[in-house]
Amino acid sequence: MPAILCHCGERVSYGSIPNSAEWLIVSDVDFDALTDPATDTVPTEDLFNQMKHALLCPHCGRLWVYWNGFAADPQPYSPEPQGTSRPHPKESPHA
Repeated sequence: MPAILCHCGERVSYGSIPNSAEWLIVSDVDFDALTDPATDTVPTEDLFNQMKHALLCPHCGRLWVYWNGFAADPQPYSPEPQGTSRPHPKESPHA
């Protein structure tokens, strides 16, 4: 079964369907472009074809995104510690 080895040492498999480690991502712009304005629906197959695949490491929470499909290496993203996010200065309620 295909898998990646996360930086934390966890083996994350992506061969089974359904897969609890696999997530599908689509941008808001791509989603809107697929929406049929007459019916306000999105064709399922078209939506699936626009989605990017990502794997979530169950051990460390790192997200591995396949921006260019499974033929290219995924881009890892590490979670920030809780409480470290800050509003953008222009969006700050104190600005």
